[in-house]
Amino acid sequence: MSKRGISTVAVVGIIIVVLVVAAVGVYVATRPSLPPTEFAYDMLTASPAAFTWGENVTVSVNVTNTATAEVTGNVTIVLNGAVTLKKTETLAANETRMVKFTFSNGTYTAPGLYTVTIPGATIQNTFTVKAVARVGLVLGTGGLGDKSFNDLSYSGVAKASRELGIDFDFVEPKAIAEYEGIQRDFAKSGKYAIIICAAFDQNESLTKVAGEYPNQKFALVDMPCPRSNVASLLFKANEGSFLVGVTAGMKTKTGKVGFVGGMEIDLIEDFFKGYEAGVKWANSTVEVRPPVYVGGWADPTKGKELAISLIDAGVDVIFGAGGKSTLGSLEAAHDRGILGIGVDACQCYLYPEIKASMTKRVDLAAFRTIEAALKGTFAGGIQSGGLKEHLVGACRLPEEQPYWEATFGFTHPFLEVAVISKMVDARDKIVAGDITVPSAFG
Repeated sequence: MSKRGISTVAVVGIIIVVLVVAAVGVYVATRPSLPPTEFAYDMLTASPAAFTWGENVTVSVNVTNTATAEVTGNVTIVLNGAVTLKKTETLAANETRMVKFTFSNGTYTAPGLYTVTIPGATIQNTFTVKAVARVGLVLGTGGLGDKSFNDLSYSGVAKASRELGIDFDFVEPKAIAEYEGIQRDFAKSGKYAIIICAAFDQNESLTKVAGEYPNQKFALVDMPCPRSNVASLLFKANEGSFLVGVTAGMKTKTGKVGFVGGMEIDLIEDFFKGYEAGVKWANSTVEVRPPVYVGGWADPTKGKELAISLIDAGVDVIFGAGGKSTLGSLEAAHDRGILGIGVDACQCYLYPEIKASMTKRVDLAAFRTIEAALKGTFAGGIQSGGLKEHLVGACRLPEEQPYWEATFGFTHPFLEVAVISKMVDARDKIVAGDITVPSAFG
């Protein structure tokens, strides 16, 4: 099992905070009766005098730069008089930031010995102390590196680590048969606030495991699950695909466009139906070739072969929707100099021939579900979103393009203003209900 700990927060303020805490207990192997999940620790009164945790805790310090200029320095906490946790931080003028530290489980007391030196800054007299929640992530069989839904799922959990302070474990199954055992191992451990299952084909095993552990919260991507303790995260992929279909319809020179899918299932058919409708809305004379399917999510070689067969038949735009298999179809577009369209995340940074990508924000859905689990607002059942909810879209929409360029550190290749404007027009009409996009789900 691979494991990922809490990410180090980079950056903030000429600030030195020293907190000395003496350990009076021993390592706790099993969870004892815990104090409230979050409480304030007062530096000046050393209250509460002691606290015990059965798992990692965070100490959060609010620091404010009262100066009129940016300051840089260290925020430091010394544990047990020896173990020092330090973060170098930069605070803008008048900025307040929460700086988080994590220390291991045990029993701690605070003798009230503090040294606080904050040139140009102030610090609250109260620390927030809370348990470090843990999240489990079971990826799809395509694994990390697909630059698609698995990478997005991981990205959403990593964002929760950075911004919500969670710890997480993740597993990359190699076969569907592994799902049930992994899900059950995670659930029976009792240590996860929520377990994210990042692939539709985990539904059968999850229905069984979630029934065995009704108090464990789960989330499943791309498929409704009948269990009340499972949030089913669904996406209107047809709506985002319509937008890149507009691009294909306006950019084709041969009048023929194609689609390479991962598997011949409703989930992927939904992408195709939206894509086809978008092409025809933009240019009714264009021929949309019947979709071809790789038969799996991790076969870029087959994806490339199928794309080449379409190109040889006169297709000059290809949209791929097949996880890691899509990377092969995009490589074929690059090799043969035709327009390629990416999927799920922006993939335009891969090759200059990739000028647009349909976006499906699995990362946002995962992050929001984790946040709800931590806040006590988690709800099982279907949670579906499309363009209106900003859970699908296209990377060339004006509101999305800067985000993806900053995320991947690149500049999009040229795409005519008229094409982008037509995509925006389609987006607005779909959200307003003036365009009804066909779906494989009826």
